[in-house]
Amino acid sequence: MTQTLLLENYSLLMAGIINLFMSIFLISRAQQSKMHLYFSLLTLFCFTWTLGLFLSRSMIDLSSTLLFTRSTYVSAIAIMISLLYFVIHFPYATNRLNSIHKMMVWIPAILISILVYSNFFIVNIRHAYSEYEFSHSFYKLSYWIYFIYIIGISLVAVYFLLKKFSITEKLFKNQVVLLLTTIIIAMIFGVYFNLFIIYFGDFRFNWLGPIFTVFMNMAVFRLLLFTKNK
Repeated sequence: MTQTLLLENYSLLMAGIINLFMSIFLISRAQQSKMHLYFSLLTLFCFTWTLGLFLSRSMIDLSSTLLFTRSTYVSAIAIMISLLYFVIHFPYATNRLNSIHKMMVWIPAILISILVYSNFFIVNIRHAYSEYEFSHSFYKLSYWIYFIYIIGISLVAVYFLLKKFSITEKLFKNQVVLLLTTIIIAMIFGVYFNLFIIYFGDFRFNWLGPIFTVFMNMAVFRLLLFTKNK
């Protein structure tokens, strides 16, 4: 394994550990605050996403690599759902999902997660660049269903935040703006490095998405330390 690849993988591992720490720290506040509960889940799934990438980039065996690679796509779905519920409760609960909305979130999530572990999502996997690096091909229809779902949940979260900004008290407007900014930045980098360029077969930079995301999570984590849920 090259020195550059080692550095990238250890950066992933460090990002995962930071996310896990934030998740464990905030879960202690979850009983009093759903806001903290959902951000704890968000950082936990960021940890599993990052760990899956770390393991997939650390193995020579392609079958093990494929298993952990599939897990990263499911973790990303869990991240987006946790983000949506976190946004609903930050800095106080609004825009609650009704039964139909919940079905629109959860039914596709379950079906797509099952699809990810089938051969109708990742068609094949192969070594590329080095014995520890790989690329894989997608079944295009399944990939675009996945892509649209991820982007759709992201845009709903952004919409809820924009709506919340328009009605929230002045005291919380800066907090909403900070969260909105971090989400948009994380979306841009996450979608680009972990969805867009890998569709065209370039997996060399898939470690960068979690690195940018952990910095966004740290900014929100710091904000939560000084925010009380209403």
